[in-house]
Amino acid sequence: MSTTIKTILLPTDFSNKSKNALKLAVKMAQRHNAKLIVTHMVHTYFLIDRGGKQVIGSQTIQENIDRANEKVRALAIELKEKYNFDVETKISNQSIVDGINELVVTDNIDLVIVGTSGRQKMKEFILGSNSYNVLLHANCSVLLVPQTFKRTTFKKILFPVRVQNELDQKATLSLLLAKKNKGGINILGVGDPDRMVSVRTSFLEMKRELAKSVDCISEFKLSHDNAQIISEVANSKESDIIMLADYDEDIWKSFLSDNFFKKMINNTDVPLFIVKSKLNKIKNNPEEMTGYDLTLPIPG
Repeated sequence: MSTTIKTILLPTDFSNKSKNALKLAVKMAQRHNAKLIVTHMVHTYFLIDRGGKQVIGSQTIQENIDRANEKVRALAIELKEKYNFDVETKISNQSIVDGINELVVTDNIDLVIVGTSGRQKMKEFILGSNSYNVLLHANCSVLLVPQTFKRTTFKKILFPVRVQNELDQKATLSLLLAKKNKGGINILGVGDPDRMVSVRTSFLEMKRELAKSVDCISEFKLSHDNAQIISEVANSKESDIIMLADYDEDIWKSFLSDNFFKKMINNTDVPLFIVKSKLNKIKNNPEEMTGYDLTLPIPG
């Protein structure tokens, strides 16, 4: 896995949560000397009345695209004036996931940063959100930024060791973030009694490796509720980011009340960095997403 973040993608719906994530994305891109692409997805739908006449069609769609272009251009100008930083802007008429995954290929995206509303009720979680669907289906690493998170640096990085898969990739990116942010890493071993030995072994290995390159603190906790422990430690240590692996995501897909992902976002307001091997999870027919977070009509 690459040890650099060269290109960052931020989907926006021009909402406050997207603007909050954009500020963090700009600061992160500056630290990594990375290109930042801001994209907006425009719905292309048609309505036909009972007489067969097209009520909403190509003209309205083009108007929406034109308005979106005006908004992203204005956003780019604002960022240039405020941060002296140039961003590239793109408009897409695909679904949020399809649009992101196309850019992952064409623009070699390393990281997608998504602004989220933060804590959700169970009903909202079951209905789904674009942030969750991006997490599941984007073909590169994803950083979820809650609207309540206002910091733009990652000086306190929480590195949970709860599964043995993809630890090296998490470690590589954690070390990169620690270097770019002049920060440290908190290594947290979390295991239930049935898996304590294997998880502790991985925990000790990671502790030895990471301590060679960065300031580390470490602790190990037994628990049957890993999400609760990780969230509690993140809150008590005032963590700036939580590093999680793509393997974790694969066991989050249940929408039951014990859903790991739901617990994480409902128990902490810390950004979640989901480490993925780019392009490893491309799907030939990704699900169509009827979004609740990102692909909203353009305000105004």
